[in-house]
Amino acid sequence: MKQLAINPGKPDSTAELAEPGGAVGETMMANQETKTPRVMGVGHVALSARDPIALAEFYRDVLGLQVVPTETSDLGENVFLSSHAAEASVNLALFANPAYQHTAFEVRSLADLHAFHQRVVDRSVPVKMALNHGVSLSFYFDDPEGHLIEVYWSTGIDCLPRHGDPIDLTLPEEALRQDVLEAAAR
Repeated sequence: MKQLAINPGKPDSTAELAEPGGAVGETMMANQETKTPRVMGVGHVALSARDPIALAEFYRDVLGLQVVPTETSDLGENVFLSSHAAEASVNLALFANPAYQHTAFEVRSLADLHAFHQRVVDRSVPVKMALNHGVSLSFYFDDPEGHLIEVYWSTGIDCLPRHGDPIDLTLPEEALRQDVLEAAAR
């Protein structure tokens, strides 16, 4: 029986399979060969705010966050903030509507997004929505305590983040990538 021994000295989640007794076996890429999806970390947090503009000023003045331009006016009053606004990355979103409060987890690849979507569906957790935001593809669901969770993949497309168009995450990757390009061109 083989044991999995992680070798932290190698990049990209490289793992070595070691035989009992320590003999080194074959090397494999944990994310590619075993198809195990991985969350890179929390991408952003969205909070509810009585006055998103005033609260954004607080985060600007105290933490130096900058406003990120978006096309999200259809979500009511909101402000997106970043510590790296030139990269159009979002660290914090503030919404007047508390229904949009959520935590967003970023994944490395579209394949990982697919895998997490399937994992959520397989557990019979209702997916509330799946959206093409232009800058990302994402889906949303509630955890068992009712917290809204977003899982997203950054597309690498340089465009204004927006509320997004509905997408079908069961489509093949090529169709989803085409949808991203078409949405970014609008």
